[in-house]
Amino acid sequence: MAWTMDDKKEGKKSSSADNYSANAAAGSGSCSGSSLEEDAAGEQKLELEEWSVGGSGGGKLKTPEDERDVKATSSDVSEEKKQDESNIKGTSAYVHEHKNLDVQQNNNEANSIVTPQCNNANAAQEDDDSAVHSGDSRPAVSPGMMFIAGPGYTGMGIFSGYSSDQDDDIEEGGVILEGFLPEDDPSRRRRRQITNNSHAESTRERVQRLIDNAITLDDTAVRPIPIEEDGDDEGTGGDDDEEDKSEMSWLLTLGMLVMVACIMLAIILSLTLRGEPENVASQDTMTVNCLPGDVDARFASAKSIFASITSPDILDDESTPQGKAIWWTVCSDSISVQLLDNQDSSTGILPKQKHGFRLSGDSGEAHVTRRYILATFFYSTTQDSPWLDSLNFLSPDHHECSWHKNYTRKNFPFGDFDPVGVHCTIDTGVTSTSFTDGFLLDDEEYPLRELDLNFRVDINLNGQLPLEIGYLVDCKSIGLETHTRLTGPLPETMGNMASLYSLSLILNGPDFGGELPRGLFQLRNLRNINLILNMGDKWSLPDSVQVDEDAQLEQLDLSRNGFTGNIPSWIAQLSRLQTLELSHNKFQGAIPEEIGNLSSIKHLNLMGNNLTGTIPSSLGQLPAIEILIFANNDLQGELPDSIGNLRTLLLLDVGSNELTSVIPSSFANLESLRYLLLDSNKFNGTVDVLESMKNLT
Repeated sequence: MAWTMDDKKEGKKSSSADNYSANAAAGSGSCSGSSLEEDAAGEQKLELEEWSVGGSGGGKLKTPEDERDVKATSSDVSEEKKQDESNIKGTSAYVHEHKNLDVQQNNNEANSIVTPQCNNANAAQEDDDSAVHSGDSRPAVSPGMMFIAGPGYTGMGIFSGYSSDQDDDIEEGGVILEGFLPEDDPSRRRRRQITNNSHAESTRERVQRLIDNAITLDDTAVRPIPIEEDGDDEGTGGDDDEEDKSEMSWLLTLGMLVMVACIMLAIILSLTLRGEPENVASQDTMTVNCLPGDVDARFASAKSIFASITSPDILDDESTPQGKAIWWTVCSDSISVQLLDNQDSSTGILPKQKHGFRLSGDSGEAHVTRRYILATFFYSTTQDSPWLDSLNFLSPDHHECSWHKNYTRKNFPFGDFDPVGVHCTIDTGVTSTSFTDGFLLDDEEYPLRELDLNFRVDINLNGQLPLEIGYLVDCKSIGLETHTRLTGPLPETMGNMASLYSLSLILNGPDFGGELPRGLFQLRNLRNINLILNMGDKWSLPDSVQVDEDAQLEQLDLSRNGFTGNIPSWIAQLSRLQTLELSHNKFQGAIPEEIGNLSSIKHLNLMGNNLTGTIPSSLGQLPAIEILIFANNDLQGELPDSIGNLRTLLLLDVGSNELTSVIPSSFANLESLRYLLLDSNKFNGTVDVLESMKNLT
């Protein structure tokens, strides 16, 4: 057993220490011995008696004889003091006599317990034996010191045989300074009803109570106190147990409340730090958090505007990204709320924007719809987990063109500044105070030409791209890069993005992909499609597409994605296509003969697929071709003579196929050819024709 610090008694520690110092300096300890009683078996056991206080001198150990003296002389205070002095002298004599006993000869003889303690004339003690000694009113116990008497005891309350620097093994019977005892707190004492079948508080119970209430002076002085058994402890304080249980229950409840509060605080802080708008689960809660005004009227107006791009049933479902987005629009978005609240009562038209966008115009409906679409994109790509950077998205008081942050990248058209998120540009040559590094933050001074969605930095987009994104008619470019948790195909609605110029999807995850939307190949302003190094194998080209004759697509790079299926013949309708990169996929079947209709093609790479059949002779009709690569396939047959007509050809690679026959003599006409790779085939004959090709390296 070890004594511990009782916080409630800490204020008495210094006074107790001072009392100990005073006693030590005086060279005497006012103490009295414990009574030695013999049990029924004839064995001697120590029983710790209560301490009483007698004036400003030392404390004494009260014996049963003292109990009788106090009761007999309670009306005579002076006589009680004389009796106390007599008892002190008797106790000292007993201690010195007991000091000379040979404790090693009789291990059954118990050590006396002597406790000198400083008295407090104003203290009052409630006695455990009040049921037996009715009307007994004695002073309370003051803080004191507890010793275990033994051969090392000097008789003056000073320990002479042990220091904290010694080992833990203490000589049996040595005197150990354990600490200061607190005032005896009646509320914490183990009470028991004294009956004919019960006995007084045992030594174990008494010592344990003292230990429980102890105040430790020095951790190095804390040591176990050996206690002899007084027999079975019967009927130990039921009231005390009930009090302990009540206190434990209260502490457990308090702990649970603190834990819940901490969890709620952590959630609130995490939402605040990442800048994510608060997602509200029910319409009633959302309404409570709404900006002032007629929320129902706003919702009805917004729903009628958005119904052309989102099903009303989906808008009514608050668990969907669209449902969350419309409620953000009518409740939290200051800009949209202002437009909706100022709707013309007769026409239902919203107020106009300052300048708006070149294509969608300056109508208020277009502005509210654009913010709703971007909010839907945000909620759709944060369904599983939040973005790593909010990029100022859904800032209710700022134009959507400011929903971005600048990252440093040197491969972006704007140079070192790569504004990740939404940014807007105007015509080249226009200068403005709000024009910053090539893009505008709002339409206050000039109409906005186009909007870009640049997410070429990994901020943990997750989930599917929503259909609504296809209705961003002012969007010029979309860039999604290194988002490994995107899923699903590109929305078919992307065919509505009339302003789309560039689509770039690079290094995205294995669950992202599907059939490319047919509408992409019908957009008149689309110039570049780059799907490169995406991890999945879900990609494919549509079987049939009615390509717009005015389509402007110049670059179609689908390399290293796992595209499957055949190379469709409709690709030949892309008359302005200059680069066709289909390498390192899983295309199979024959190369379509129609590929020779790509009159503008300069770069054609079909390397690393599972293509079979022969090389089409129609390739000789490609007047602008410069790079022609068919390596690492299963092509068979002969090289067509028509290849000799490609006067602009710089590189021809047909290595690692099953080609046979001889090299056509028409190859001598390839005046611009610099690189020719024919390895790992089954050609025969001579290579004399190559000797005349002086530009080969």
